[in-house]
Amino acid sequence: MVHSHSTTERLTLLDKVNVCLKDFGDHVMHLVFDCEGHVDREQLNRAVRLALIAHPIMAQQLIPGFFRYRWQPWNSEKLDQYSFVETIESDQKEKHIHDFLIREIDFLAQPMVKVAIVRGTLSQQDTYQNNTNTTTYTNTEDTVCIKVSCIPIDGRGFLLFCESLLAIYEKLSENPNYQPKAGNLQQRSTKALVPYFTITDALKLIFFGLKNQLTDARTAHNWAFPYRSSHQIAKTYYCHRFNPSTFYQIKDLRAQHNLTFNDILLGAYYCALHDIIQPKKETLFCVLNTFDLRRHESAPCPDRVANYSSFVNSNVHLKQRWNFIDVCQRVKSSLDQRKAHYPGMTEGPFIWPLLSGLPFSISSTIVKALLKHRGEKIPVFTNVGIIHQNNMPINGQPIKNVRPFAPLEFPPKLTVTLATSGDVVSLSVGYCRNHFQENHIHRLFQHMETLIQQAHANANSAAA
Repeated sequence: MVHSHSTTERLTLLDKVNVCLKDFGDHVMHLVFDCEGHVDREQLNRAVRLALIAHPIMAQQLIPGFFRYRWQPWNSEKLDQYSFVETIESDQKEKHIHDFLIREIDFLAQPMVKVAIVRGTLSQQDTYQNNTNTTTYTNTEDTVCIKVSCIPIDGRGFLLFCESLLAIYEKLSENPNYQPKAGNLQQRSTKALVPYFTITDALKLIFFGLKNQLTDARTAHNWAFPYRSSHQIAKTYYCHRFNPSTFYQIKDLRAQHNLTFNDILLGAYYCALHDIIQPKKETLFCVLNTFDLRRHESAPCPDRVANYSSFVNSNVHLKQRWNFIDVCQRVKSSLDQRKAHYPGMTEGPFIWPLLSGLPFSISSTIVKALLKHRGEKIPVFTNVGIIHQNNMPINGQPIKNVRPFAPLEFPPKLTVTLATSGDVVSLSVGYCRNHFQENHIHRLFQHMETLIQQAHANANSAAA
């Protein structure tokens, strides 16, 4: 194992923003999936420890300070002895999966990765209902739940980390003495994008960044998902998986209307939100979309198992009587306009001077006030993309029933995560039961799927 050392690292700009965002949510991400057969706890624990060597940002401890926060590596001997993985045996798997998801872990005091293996103990099947989908567990399947702090890592980086972790687990099956190549903490900053921009690009970025901020300031409070006030936070997580046929209907609609997968799902999100919220006026409505800054680069970024995402807002005009495909096309137009001017980079020039030029305790207070004002009522839509099950085997078999969960954000903000695994599209959310009604959440996801199915049926009827 590598030895600990006393050197510390500066936080990147996005790390600092994520520290500020801790005031608005639980700031952890989860990946839940089922495996054929049982998982070796000791081997998985060893794989997590080695993954921290391959991706050392996850082996850092966040050290607070009045003037600045720093990353400091955990003592390597402590990490060698730490139990990253626990096994939970139960005849109520879903209950214990949920309990692990809502369990609060202080990642300032503990390493930033925690894993649970949930194993059934009865011979009969443990079945649970998930909207239109029924999943059946048997005692020959394990469910793995991976929980990480997302201060230093984004959604795409989290999936890359999980791929790497499971690859190490498989390597250990072949060679118990396997050691991955040690990673480093270089190129975690958006400064790595500087070579891709010219002076003209920078001027456009600043001009359109300011223009977009003025637009977003006007649209930030035009709607809010229905919620009720409460001093108690009852955290819960929910995942809705589309019928596989809906996946192929989306593919047909993409080809018919020259839309992207994201355009269609985000369009459905807009329409379903509008039907539930029932805003009183026809105007521009804003949704915040996460944006992967890796796409600015011309070469793949395998080392970016880190925080390398920002966001871009889409502003779409909605009428009381809307057409679904028309809304999807409005979404596409809005996002295309933002993408033309390097989205995701527009916030940095305005937040960077605050977080870099003032003591962090002061600058973070200002940034938190700005983020609360701008974002407290803007729904969030984060697309983690395709989860390649074949790239994530355990015991030689691809994982299945994959469910990613983005950080739970405190009301009134709602954050929905989209992911595709095989031919199954999943929508997931973490929310507070005392603030958001369960039937509203279920209705939102079901309505999104129904809108897509109806649009596909209408297209087929028109063609006939």
